[in-house]
Amino acid sequence: MVECAQLLEATIGPRLRAMGVEHVEIVARGVPRSARYWVGYRLAPGVQRSQRELAEEVSLYFPGALSFSMLQVVPVERLPETDPTILEEQRRLRRPTWQMFVFFGVLGAIPLTVLFGFLVLGTGELIVTAPLRGAGAAEARFVANGESLALWASLDGSFSRNAGSKTLNKILPVHYEVDVIQNGKLLHHLSIDTQVGRGNQKLHCTMAPDCEVYLEDLPRLGPGPVLLKVRGTPREDVTDVKDMSLQVRKGTFF
Repeated sequence: MVECAQLLEATIGPRLRAMGVEHVEIVARGVPRSARYWVGYRLAPGVQRSQRELAEEVSLYFPGALSFSMLQVVPVERLPETDPTILEEQRRLRRPTWQMFVFFGVLGAIPLTVLFGFLVLGTGELIVTAPLRGAGAAEARFVANGESLALWASLDGSFSRNAGSKTLNKILPVHYEVDVIQNGKLLHHLSIDTQVGRGNQKLHCTMAPDCEVYLEDLPRLGPGPVLLKVRGTPREDVTDVKDMSLQVRKGTFF
């Protein structure tokens, strides 16, 4: 776990410091394939950043080579010292979110760590993100192991054209061209639009238009390293883009 924590700090640390964080501390528990990570931060004097801003940055750039069952971004004063259950108990005592109501109401006593990847409306565990904050290109690398995978878009922005549907009006219109490369060979080329009516529309919004949107399943891939080359283009009526990143997530049970 020491190597995993070092990789996380090397990836996340410089990005947090660029946001005004003067100290980053990582606590890792468990085993590499099902680990818990706490990212502790201390802001430099005079810097004002919300915990949510920092958590989003960590989630966006979390190394695709690491798997996790829980990720928390907290001030260093709230890092667990000896027992990782301390933070769990603190979270249980806080006011529960609606996702927690759904989880405990439906799943009852099933352990949290078993189904962590399916907590939020079946989005599935995040494998890797190709970060895009506007029109342009990005890459993402991960290791396929034969499991079913799906492409999602993390969207936030504004647009002027009415999509003619309450659901579609929550979805920032973006077009993606995606190359799936394995062992140096182009296996698949995908052309995908976000604002398209789908028979099984999977959509999770923190507050529209800040939404995660299911796009389509990835074709089945053989085991081994995979490179995604992504080019994203907002539609011409998009007036503002805060996020249009492409995500690879584990397949869901929805």
